[in-house]
Amino acid sequence: MKNNFKSKIIQGDAISLLKKIPKNLKFDVVIADPPYNIGKDFGNNNDNMYIDEYVSWSKKWISECFRHLSPNGLIYIYGFHEILARISVKFPIDEQRWLAWHYTNKIIPSSKFWQRSHEAILCLWQPKNKRPSLEIDQIREPYTESFLKNAAGKVRKNTKGRFGDSKDTIYNANKNGAMPRDVIHIPALAGGAGRSERWFYCRDCKGPARPPKDLSKHLNCNILKHPTQKPMELTKKLILSRINKKIKGNLLVPFAGSGSECIVAKKLGISFMATEINPEYVKFAKSWLRNYDKYK
Repeated sequence: MKNNFKSKIIQGDAISLLKKIPKNLKFDVVIADPPYNIGKDFGNNNDNMYIDEYVSWSKKWISECFRHLSPNGLIYIYGFHEILARISVKFPIDEQRWLAWHYTNKIIPSSKFWQRSHEAILCLWQPKNKRPSLEIDQIREPYTESFLKNAAGKVRKNTKGRFGDSKDTIYNANKNGAMPRDVIHIPALAGGAGRSERWFYCRDCKGPARPPKDLSKHLNCNILKHPTQKPMELTKKLILSRINKKIKGNLLVPFAGSGSECIVAKKLGISFMATEINPEYVKFAKSWLRNYDKYK
């Protein structure tokens, strides 16, 4: 679905701003990376609610996202599974899907307990609507070496009760890759692996948002980065799961943060609307959007 509107980031509370968006403005994908309610510092002291309060607040902004979701659109919500599960149970089991973003490059060395290696992504669609189809060929994944070596092109004999017919199965390898799975393997932006995507804003030097390669020039400065920025590859996969890159579409980002989702949308030629309550992040994100093309 393509609407005529100018892509933009708006400063303010997500719920209040989403209520003001015209009803006829619809979005094909919503990517929501809200505060996880784990005490992170986003500059607004709003990430440490009582769990019931957090769930109630989440239902409100999700309701507004549904109001602007196209009939075949998808909402993706990030969170830690033990918290996001409290939100998941508020929606019908047959109108959602649980995804896992898996990474192995982020740990807490001081922790003496199980290290976290995944975050949850709750996928929702319009209530009582048929589950939307994905743009499968845009998000296919590489086959495993063992499949290509041991199974691809081979025949599996039919067995009783298998698929309900008497036909054999041929394991065909699609030239574009395997079907997308609900466990997404993409490294987190931790350490050197994520440095190339972590733009920053220098509070001392002012000026525009700056690319990672300039960080060495600001080692003694007061630097602003977003603490929970997601990998652009992950954002791209979620966007292209529903928006055909030839037809285009619209993206809604209720919690813009540093604006990385907006950067990905811009690169894909997709219109976006984003809201962010922290004015400093809004300034940072808008500057990044203006200056990104200079450092491609």
